[in-house]
Amino acid sequence: MKKKHELLVPVGNFESLNAAINNGADAVYLGGKKFGARAFANNFSDDEMLEAIKLCHLYNVKIYVTVNTLIHDEEVEEAFNYIRMLHKHGVDAVIMQDVGLINLVHQTLPNLEIHASTQMHNHSAESLEFLRKLGIKRVVFAREMSLDDIKDIETDLEKEVFIHGSLCISYSGQCLFSSIILNRSGNRGECAGMCRLPYELLENNKKIKTKGDYLLSPKDLYSFEDFKELLDSDIVSFKIEGRMKSPAYVAVVTRIYRKLIDQYENGEQLTVDHQDVCLLKAIFNRQYTKGFLFKDLDIMNPEAPNHMGIHLGTVIAVTNKKIKIKLDENLKQFEAIRFKNHDKGCVINFLYDQKDNLISEAKKGDVIYLDNFLHIKSLDEVLLTNPLMDIPKNIIKKIEVEISISAYVNQPLSLCVKDEENEIVITGDVVSQSINQPITKDRIITALSKCGNTPFSAINVKVNLDDNIFISIGSLNKLRREALNKLKELRENKKVQYQECKFNRSIIKMPEYGPVINVLVRTKEQVKACKDLGIMNVIVDDSSLMEPYFIYKIPRDKNVHDYSYENLLVTDYASLEKYPSQIADYHLNVYNHYTFDYLIPSCRSLMLSVELTMGQIEKLMSYYSENINAEVLIYGRIELMLLKHCLLKKIINQNKVCNVCQNGKRYSLKDRNNAVYPIINNLLTHGVTILNHEPRNWTKDIQKLLSLKINSFRVELYDESYDQTYHILKSIIAEISDKN
Repeated sequence: MKKKHELLVPVGNFESLNAAINNGADAVYLGGKKFGARAFANNFSDDEMLEAIKLCHLYNVKIYVTVNTLIHDEEVEEAFNYIRMLHKHGVDAVIMQDVGLINLVHQTLPNLEIHASTQMHNHSAESLEFLRKLGIKRVVFAREMSLDDIKDIETDLEKEVFIHGSLCISYSGQCLFSSIILNRSGNRGECAGMCRLPYELLENNKKIKTKGDYLLSPKDLYSFEDFKELLDSDIVSFKIEGRMKSPAYVAVVTRIYRKLIDQYENGEQLTVDHQDVCLLKAIFNRQYTKGFLFKDLDIMNPEAPNHMGIHLGTVIAVTNKKIKIKLDENLKQFEAIRFKNHDKGCVINFLYDQKDNLISEAKKGDVIYLDNFLHIKSLDEVLLTNPLMDIPKNIIKKIEVEISISAYVNQPLSLCVKDEENEIVITGDVVSQSINQPITKDRIITALSKCGNTPFSAINVKVNLDDNIFISIGSLNKLRREALNKLKELRENKKVQYQECKFNRSIIKMPEYGPVINVLVRTKEQVKACKDLGIMNVIVDDSSLMEPYFIYKIPRDKNVHDYSYENLLVTDYASLEKYPSQIADYHLNVYNHYTFDYLIPSCRSLMLSVELTMGQIEKLMSYYSENINAEVLIYGRIELMLLKHCLLKKIINQNKVCNVCQNGKRYSLKDRNNAVYPIINNLLTHGVTILNHEPRNWTKDIQKLLSLKINSFRVELYDESYDQTYHILKSIIAEISDKN
C-alpha cells in the first residue's frame, strides 16, 4: 500500500482552522485554554473544541490536541478529565510531554493515541525506546535532528518532523531561561522569548563587537526546496509551526506544501510557485534557514528578531508632511509596511499618486506618496509586512459524493448517497404511474445535484427508473436533504472505541540511606575542596577531571555512548533508558508524583524539577510516607539553555572550523539589565550550555527539605574558588548535621 504523507497544520482559532481545511491540511493540531504549550494563542474553549472535532471529522481531517505542558500534582485530575472528554468525543490523538500524565492516560485510556511532543527531547534511538515502553504511538523529533539522523533510527513509532516555521535556539523542553528569569515557563506554555532579546558577547568580561545584537535569535525554518528528500524518507507526518500565526499565514504555507505533496504523489516534478513564496515571506519571515534538518549551519539572524517582510520599494524623498516612495512591487491600500532603518511601521490608510489624488492601489514602478505621521527623517528601504489576502472566513471546500436513485412503479423511492467511506440509503413514498406529465431523468439529476449550502458536492448522479412515472420535485429535495444530513452527522461523529481502566499506583520501596551531597565540579580546585571535606559523590562533565568513584554527567545533546564508568548522572530519557540504576538529573522534568513514581524504579535517586517552588515540592512529597530518594538543587547556577548551535564558532570564527572554545578564555552573554550569563562549550559534543547569571542558594531551606523526606542535595559549581567551594560545602554539611 502506498504510504500516505500527512500534512499537519497549526491552528490557533476557528479562522485559522477554516484556512487549514480549505487549503488542504490532512491533520491539524490545536490547544485548549489550559495545558497547551502556546498559552498566549487564542486557543479553544471546551465547547469550541468539540465543535472543532466535528468540523475536522466532517472534512476527513484528523485533529490532534496539545496537552503538552508539565503538570503540577494539583492539576492532574483536571488535565486527565479534559483528556477523557477529548477521547470520548473522538479526538484522533493527544500530544503530550509530562511522563507521569502520559503513563496515567495510557494505563487508563488504552485506546487513545498519544504523540510525544518535541518538548520531550526526542533525539535518539534510546529516547524512542523509552517512549515506546511508555505507550507512545508517534514521536515528534527534536528540531536539532538531521534528516540522516532520523532515517538512521529504526523504530515502530511513527515519525513526525517540523518542516516550516519558527525555531527555538535551545533544544525544546531543555530551555529554562524564561522560567527562571521571569517565572514564565516554556514547559508550561508561557515562554517569554528570551532568545529574541538583545545580548552582548563578552570575552573575559570584555565586549566583543558582533554583527547585530540578537545573538540567540534563529531564522525561520523552511523545507520546500528539499521537500522531496523528506517525502522519500520513512517520515509519515510533516508539521508546520505557527499556532500564534495569522489565518493568512496558515493558508499560504498550507497551500505551498499541499501542492508539493500532491505533485509527489502524482509522480510529478516538485515545483514551488514564486508568487506563493513571496506572499509567504511578506506574511511572516525572520529570514529562512534549512535548519539542522538539512545540516544548514547558517541558522541565526542576529540583526533582527522580528518579522522581516519583503522589499517593497525605496524612499526617494522626505518632507515633514509627505514620504515619496518608488515602488518595486505592487501596493494596495490597507496593507502594512515598515521603514527598515527607522524600524517604524504602519497600515496604509491613505495612499496618494503623484498628483496628490487618493488611490486604492499602485503598481510596480509607480511613485507614490504617504503622510509622514511616523516622522521619517531620511531615505530608507520600505518593506511590505502584511499583504492583503482574501481569506474565506468559512469553509468553502466541498466533499464530493455520488448520488443514485431507484424509482420503480409500486416500489418505495430509494436514494443512496456515498462518500469515500460511507453509504446512506433513504427510502421515500411508493412510486406511482404518471397520469399527466411524467418526470424526466434530466429533471431528477438537476434536483439531486443541488446540494446548496451543504458541505457536499454531487460529482455523479445515477438514475434508474421506469418510464411514465410521477415523482414530485419536493419529495426528491426532501430525500436529498435527509440523506445529506445523515451523512454529515455520520462523518462528524467518529465512532470511538472507548475503554477506561483502573489506574493502580505502585510505590517502589527504596533502599534506606542518610542525607547525601552530590557536587558537580568544573575545576581541580573544586575537586580538592570536596576531597578535603570528605565528599565523595563528585560529579564531572569533563572527563579530564574523572577519578575512580566519581560520577560522570552524560551529555544531553548527543547519542548515548558506551561508558565504562561505574557511576553516571543520567540527564535525559535516552540515557535513563540505556543506563538504569544511576542517579537522575533535573532535566527529566519531574513535576508531579506520577512522574516520580514512573521514573524512580529506573534510578538510584531522582532529582525534582528546578522549576518547582518549595510549596510544590511539599505537595509532591506529601504523597510519600517513607524514603523515596528524591534530590533537590540547593546551590548552583541552573542550566538555562542547551544549544546545538555553537555561538562562538558562528560569531567569532564565522562558521569555520575553530578551537575558540579551547582557547582558555571565558565567554558569556550580557543582557539589557547587565546580567551576565556564562557560556559553557562541551568539547565532546560541540554543544553550548548557557548558565544563569547567579546561583540558586537554598542552603537555608535544608531543614525544611529534610522534614519533607528529601535525602539528597545537589550542588553545582561554576567558577567558585577553592575557598568559596569549601565555605559553601561546609555550611551545607553543618545544616544537614544539625538535623542529624
